Amino acid sequence: MNNVSELAINYLQRYGCKISQDYKTFLREACEIQPPPHGMAWYGNCYRQRARKAEWFAHSLIANAAEEGNGSRKVWQFSRHIQDSECAQLVRSHSIDESRHSNMFVALLNILFPTQLSENFRAQLQNLSPNYYYHKHPTTEPISTDCILDTKMVMDEIIKINLLEIRALILQLLLRPVLQAYSTPQDLAKVTTMSDLFIYDETKHIEYSAYCIGKYIQQGNQEWVRSMMICRQQTVNEMFLTDLELENSLGTTVLSTPNR
Repeated sequence: MNNVSELAINYLQRYGCKISQDYKTFLREACEIQPPPHGMAWYGNCYRQRARKAEWFAHSLIANAAEEGNGSRKVWQFSRHIQDSECAQLVRSHSIDESRHSNMFVALLNILFPTQLSENFRAQLQNLSPNYYYHKHPTTEPISTDCILDTKMVMDEIIKINLLEIRALILQLLLRPVLQAYSTPQDLAKVTTMSDLFIYDETKHIEYSAYCIGKYIQQGNQEWVRSMMICRQQTVNEMFLTDLELENSLGTTVLSTPNR
């Protein structure tokens, strides 16, 4: 039994998320056949070792802020290619969450390293998020009728989103104790609350994408979904290992020191 699939399912149950039995079966099978490296002990140990270096950790927060901001923009664009109005609205909500997450990572950087970043650099970081809100966002109109994606293409992307959000949940769980270790006693409660919100949001993103997958399974697409979840778990694993190589260069130029 793979610990990644079980952890994701446990968090979905913890927050009262309703997901189909078929989805749980296919997720477990995908993780057994293509074991996610982000659920292995060696990665947790590697992350904790790197995070002991303040410069690496500060830079990783910036990298996360940038990734969430870019992800928000891409997810919103994807929503404009979806014909199903319910699915499109769920994807747009995800985009708004990621926009907020980008700002939250910048806020964490400012809380944990309040005097070690220049004001100009702090101002630049504010541009990482597109600042989407439910009352302020780009158009929801389809890009064009010719650009509406085939249902299978939409579900392929939704499956990838689902598996990436499981990865994001794992990374948030690794991040939590590190954030708390870097916090001052005065900021600990605030930082912990922000971590709680990250974890909740990632779980809800797994839920909505699992809901869309479950609906598609009910339409008689069990074998296609099963095969695609296995295939896309392999894709996510390969993406993760590529990202891991990029992490080696983080944390060398962000923080100032008294001698700099």
